[in-house]
Amino acid sequence: MSRIDRIATVVTEYSWIVIAVMVLTTAAVGAGTGAMEESSSVTGLSDDSEVSNAYDVARTDFSPREANTTTSVIAISNESGNALSKATLVRTLRYQQKLRENGTLNATLVDDRPTVSVANLVATAAIASDRRHPDRNTTAATTGRRTAPPLEEQIARLESMDDAEVAAVVRRVLDPERPTAASRTASRLLPRTYEPGSATAASHLLVLTQETDGAVQVDVALSKPVSDGQRAARSLAATQPGTEAYHVFGGGLVSGQQSAAISDSLALLGPLALAFVLVSLSVAYRDPIDVVLGLVGVVAVLLWTFGAMGWLGIAFNQTMIAVPILLIGLSVDYALHVFMRYREERAADEIGTRPAMARSLRRVGPALVVVTVTTAIGFLANLTSPMGDIRSFGLVAAIGITATLMVFGLFVPALKFAISSRLDRSGSDRTPSPPGSAGRLGRVLGASASIASAAPLAVVVFALVLSAGAAYGATGVDVASPDEAFMADDPPEWTASLPDAVRPGEFYLKENRRYIDSRFQTPDTQGYVLVEGNVTDPEALERVAAAERTASRSEAVATGPNGAATIVTPLSAMERAAAQNRTFNETFHAADTDGDGVPDADLRPLYDEFYAATPDLATRTIHRTDEDGQASGDAASGRYTAVRLRIAVDGDVDRATAVAPLRDSAAAFDETDDVDATATGQPVIAKELNDRLAMTLLEGLGLTLVVVLGFLLISFRLREGTASLGAVTLVPVAFSVSWLLGTMALLEIPIGLVTALVGSISVGLGVDYAIHVSERFAEEYGTRADAETALARTVRGTGGALSSSAVTTAAGFGVLSFALLPALRQFGFILAVGIGYSFLASVFIQPSLLLLWTRYGAGSTVSENVDGGTAENVSHR
Repeated sequence: MSRIDRIATVVTEYSWIVIAVMVLTTAAVGAGTGAMEESSSVTGLSDDSEVSNAYDVARTDFSPREANTTTSVIAISNESGNALSKATLVRTLRYQQKLRENGTLNATLVDDRPTVSVANLVATAAIASDRRHPDRNTTAATTGRRTAPPLEEQIARLESMDDAEVAAVVRRVLDPERPTAASRTASRLLPRTYEPGSATAASHLLVLTQETDGAVQVDVALSKPVSDGQRAARSLAATQPGTEAYHVFGGGLVSGQQSAAISDSLALLGPLALAFVLVSLSVAYRDPIDVVLGLVGVVAVLLWTFGAMGWLGIAFNQTMIAVPILLIGLSVDYALHVFMRYREERAADEIGTRPAMARSLRRVGPALVVVTVTTAIGFLANLTSPMGDIRSFGLVAAIGITATLMVFGLFVPALKFAISSRLDRSGSDRTPSPPGSAGRLGRVLGASASIASAAPLAVVVFALVLSAGAAYGATGVDVASPDEAFMADDPPEWTASLPDAVRPGEFYLKENRRYIDSRFQTPDTQGYVLVEGNVTDPEALERVAAAERTASRSEAVATGPNGAATIVTPLSAMERAAAQNRTFNETFHAADTDGDGVPDADLRPLYDEFYAATPDLATRTIHRTDEDGQASGDAASGRYTAVRLRIAVDGDVDRATAVAPLRDSAAAFDETDDVDATATGQPVIAKELNDRLAMTLLEGLGLTLVVVLGFLLISFRLREGTASLGAVTLVPVAFSVSWLLGTMALLEIPIGLVTALVGSISVGLGVDYAIHVSERFAEEYGTRADAETALARTVRGTGGALSSSAVTTAAGFGVLSFALLPALRQFGFILAVGIGYSFLASVFIQPSLLLLWTRYGAGSTVSENVDGGTAENVSHR
């Protein structure tokens, strides 16, 4: 007796014991749901990424303030069209007052310049002008003060001026002919469309800086106090008087909005998924008892999965929203095969409940086991991904599919048998006929078998040509992981009529992000070239100059209001210092022995003088350490270990274009000995993430196909006596995957953080259908010499269950089209299409492959054995 036979016997002989054990196990595992945490961050590159590590160094070593702080940006516009008017500048300063007075936000603000805007620069310039002219009325008590005057003094000064006076100061501060530190700061706070020297601008930025608990890492959510402070800043903006509009964007708001999007999406998708399942099961089962049992099984599977997440400490994030939808679809699929095979057995021989359930488990059980293993392989292939979220998704999905086998292989059949036995004894059991045995669906499925019997080679050739074209088109699939994919859209209008419990909240962040990115340079557009090693070599600055020239020629590099490329290098910083400090000016030019404007003498004394003259500029471009590797302020004991080039790129260009000048600039150091240059920054990290997403898809798909093929070859060889049937089973799966990728290219759906999963998942789900067809055909063909008859019975029997499964699973994934996150909507649509392709390949292509296998492949020996009177039962069931 095989293991499947023993399990079938246990389920039917000891059904109540099985039920009790499964209920207790479900309760124990499900208890872990209470420990499950929610995460709003989307992890990208792993910690060992060279680009990510370089990005951390470029911030930490060159700007402690930048490394241990986070900034929010608030775009302020005015209905009048001039955000630099006196009224708007004064209200901007009063808004800053409110920000600093707010207890929630104030606790996280940095001490030095927590808020910076053009209003501060203009007011400070006006006060400085008063100090240079003591006859003017001013409250300033000192002169030459480097720190900004108190906000109260800034507000009082601007209020004392008329509109024309304020406009005059604005022009003076922003005069392109007289660049100053204030004008350079202002250029980063004004929109790209600002006309240099003008006293008007459509909008300007207010930058809010908060302290963090340590260096801010890529893809790590900000702490709750910081996030709460940013939400407070937005709430205060909504209450400000005047005609200004405030567009707020910050990392803390992203995490909060994403958490809300998860909750609201689940609140929307849960009832919709339940409704789809109820309708689908009601149509497929036509039996309320089976519908209820199916729902009980779905709940048990979800409890097992989420409970395991809680016990294992795996957080629920955006990518996990797809897990319950996926498991609902798979649960319905398993339930359909168990219930429909049970109905077939009862209808075929009119046998009782116990033998019908035992026989159905014996016959469909092996297929369910093989399906579980192959689908789990598809999910676990994602463990090779460098992205943490994709790895977690693969692990959780594999846990879920294993739970699905346990629940629908033991628990639900035991419940079905116990209830059916009770009804059978009372004479109340009315088991409906399985789908596909009659009616329009039966005729369609019968036509599939007829076409396969009439022209199998033509069908296969057609599928090959179609798949080759789709595979060629798939090479054009774009790879993109836009941040906005995980920012919720505004809910559709129809959701406004929903009850409060499921009505989505307000999602403003995407609109704010677009507004800011389309007008200003943001931190996301800042790129760096980190150069480490012997940076005191005279050739180092020559390479810096070459890198700067390379970047300045690129149209992808952002330009300021004066039209100059926004590039800061050690060389440009020293040129600025030389213009401000006479002593350093002499040192700088003395170090240039060949007169080309680039110092080429011993650079260590030059760097020492640079630090002494303008330590702020020097620290942001050249890193000096002591013997222990810590930042050093002592020139005598310090060592210069790295330099940084900061290059702002245009936020409107695609990532490949944006990264090109950064990588080209880094390449300028390739021929320099003893230094290593790394292009980094958010644009480069995003591009590397895209490249790894493509690699994840290819590696996951390739690994899944190879491992699944190996498993199918061994499985069919051991159980059916022929390994080649395993290879035939995988062919329609490869067809459906190529169709799916070709469809993505045709519809211009990019490979993103979530859609990168479709390759391995499509194999895992598609092989489900193909295995059921091959298993059923092997069973039918093993007892009949007529392959055509076996094929017809296979397509009508298993094809009917597959059709119901495909509809319910695709509908389940289709529910994701109502998700608030664009990435999940794409994911749901793609997988729904993939389910449809898998069904079509299994029911309309695979029969022709099987028929050719019986005529020309290893399957032909089965027919010969049967004709010779020594029938070999290909099925061991």
